Amino acid sequence: MPARVREPADVLTPVPPAAPTAPGRFAGQSVIEELLRQHEDGPQQSRLARALGASPLDANELGWLRAAQAEIVVGDILARLPDGYSVYHSLPIRNTAFWVDHLVVGPGGIFAINSKTHWDRDLAGSLRSIPIGDHAMPYLRDARFESAQITALLAAGMPEASVVQPMIVLVNPHKILLARKPDNVTVIDSTRLRRWLVARPAVFTALQQAALTAVVDDPAIWRTAGQPLTPAHLHARFTALEQRVAAARTRRTTFTVLAAAAAATVLAVVASPLLISAVEYFAAH
Repeated sequence: MPARVREPADVLTPVPPAAPTAPGRFAGQSVIEELLRQHEDGPQQSRLARALGASPLDANELGWLRAAQAEIVVGDILARLPDGYSVYHSLPIRNTAFWVDHLVVGPGGIFAINSKTHWDRDLAGSLRSIPIGDHAMPYLRDARFESAQITALLAAGMPEASVVQPMIVLVNPHKILLARKPDNVTVIDSTRLRRWLVARPAVFTALQQAALTAVVDDPAIWRTAGQPLTPAHLHARFTALEQRVAAARTRRTTFTVLAAAAAATVLAVVASPLLISAVEYFAAH
């Protein structure tokens, strides 16, 4: 969908952040709900596995855990935006199975943000995908699709609304190495996100921005999201699961260190007589 040309506002009156009453979901909520659902449906961990420090999550669930942690990190960054910005999280996009991780309405525009985490990696990519390991992840395609869907939803309630700008925020990568700048998608690391948003030139008047947040606050434009637990209970269960994963990791590390120490001790006991014999042999000759 082509962007509509809009002249920057000459004077912008600060707008206090609108409370996200209707959408009102916290950062990472959709991912956490899916993680907890998958974990509940999975097999119970045996006592031996727990004792040996096996992770309570399988590889797929660990991916959901890291995704939730990335969204929480980005949510914390967005919470530090100055007055004049409205921030929403985990909004389920109507007529799709997608949700937008974060939606920001500010003086500089409307931004649909996807949070991605691949800590301690250099990320390279093309205009269509970003390869992670052996897989080409369609992050750019998905970001464009989500922003187009949200643009259409907002335009139905406010025809003069600007096009929603898609963003991919990578949480603490070593480097972002793209063949060239992707068309219509901003790819940025999390440490630069707040500064980048605040630096956008103003495109909305105060009245336009207030009208946009009113449209976003309307639950009718979003898909109904099931919420089996209250946010407080979801937070508590997610935190408990994080703690179990961390405790298992600590237990595995402890076993690894102890096993290495035991192996070194056995090696020393076995090698000691041979070493003494070798010394005596060379001393005799």
